[in-house]
Amino acid sequence: MADSTQAATGLSLIRSGVSLQLFGLLWGMIVQLTPFPRLALTAHIQLMVEGAMVLGAGLLLRQPNLLKLSTLESRIVWWGMASIWVVMLAECTNAFWGANQILPIAAAAAGAKGAVLWQEQVMTITHVLPSVGQIGSFVVLFLAIFRSQDMKKTK
Repeated sequence: MADSTQAATGLSLIRSGVSLQLFGLLWGMIVQLTPFPRLALTAHIQLMVEGAMVLGAGLLLRQPNLLKLSTLESRIVWWGMASIWVVMLAECTNAFWGANQILPIAAAAAGAKGAVLWQEQVMTITHVLPSVGQIGSFVVLFLAIFRSQDMKKTK
């Protein structure tokens, strides 16, 4: 059961990674049309990078000789990686809002003076909460990779 869940999770992540990159390419065509093009460019770059990361994680999960995940671990990885969509949609939205609290360096480069309170709060929540899931995903992958290597040494 765990192997089929891991394979299905891997395929889902491959699809998600490719979709993030396609969205990033399409988003790149409208960067200059937003009120804060520098923030839009940040979202474009992040879509491409995060898409590659999710794609890579999906490809890794499709290699059962490298690591084996339980059903629970597969779900943790999937939810952590899926949460990237929340962050990316928020960053694209911020190209119109100009919030500056959660990404102050990018906002300063964009000349963003800040958004209304609820927009700043949305940006904070959509960056902080998903980051916990993303960290969890990579902790699971990290442990699974080393667990797999340790199992091979004991055989």
